Amino acid sequence: MSLNSIAIPTLNITGFTSPLPAIGMLNNDFALYLLQKNIPADKYLKPINSFRIIMVCAGILEVEINGFTHSLSQGALAYLPPNIHFSMKSGNDELNGYMIVLSDIFVGALQIPFAINKDKSFVNYYRQDLSENLQNSINQIFMLIKDEISDSNRIFRREKLINLVSIFYIDILNAYAKNAADPQTLCYNGESGRKVKLSKDFFKLVKQYFKEQRQVNFYADKLCISPKYLSLLIKQTTGKSANEWINNTVVFEAKRLLQSSEYSIKEVAYMLNFTNQSFFGKYFKKMVGVSPKDYQRSVELY
Repeated sequence: MSLNSIAIPTLNITGFTSPLPAIGMLNNDFALYLLQKNIPADKYLKPINSFRIIMVCAGILEVEINGFTHSLSQGALAYLPPNIHFSMKSGNDELNGYMIVLSDIFVGALQIPFAINKDKSFVNYYRQDLSENLQNSINQIFMLIKDEISDSNRIFRREKLINLVSIFYIDILNAYAKNAADPQTLCYNGESGRKVKLSKDFFKLVKQYFKEQRQVNFYADKLCISPKYLSLLIKQTTGKSANEWINNTVVFEAKRLLQSSEYSIKEVAYMLNFTNQSFFGKYFKKMVGVSPKDYQRSVELY
């Protein structure tokens, strides 16, 4: 089946000046969009705080990254981390491709080596230098991702996507890094490696203890560093403070539990170790902007 024959609703994307067809979305963590010839030539994509992987299957896509224009044709790929200023437009009427958009929380959950520098953007123009087996492997994993995100009724959808994207992430970095001007820039080493390892260990600890511990001091003690250094380190390596990451993790889990009709607000508060429902409600409203009850209603309406 060709990309043009797929019937997909068009959705507006936050931070974009024009709509793109969405193949599938997972909350605010993961989205797969279809790039087609109908991207207006005078409409550009604004920078958004997320990771993006752009793949061109046919035609030409012009992408401007930090002031430099790249013309991507069949087989080309661009990897763009947060805070990269970019825009793109269709180079001709034959354009077909995909864009994967990942939140920083989703990327933090991926099972990839901590030595990989996820904040380094790169562009690879052709896949003709890749082995046929590797090309097939990348295509197969991508099709599995596409199939999984297209069905919102699947159980353990997020967990499966995390594993699939982890494999995809490593494969494309391995494949396309070979043509980078300096492949070593895609990896951390020395002092930077130590900082990234500490960051990785911090996220592991947050994942393990966030339901019981929401203070930076606790995680700093576990890592045998000062709270001040931990906060500075996480801010430098991710752009967000340690406290923001802890709260984001708590809120993400709270939203996930509230979306389930299986739990009451009181039960969610208990599961996340809040003193009582009232305290949980105040915390949630401060972080999200709406009460847990209003959030549940919005989910039901959606």
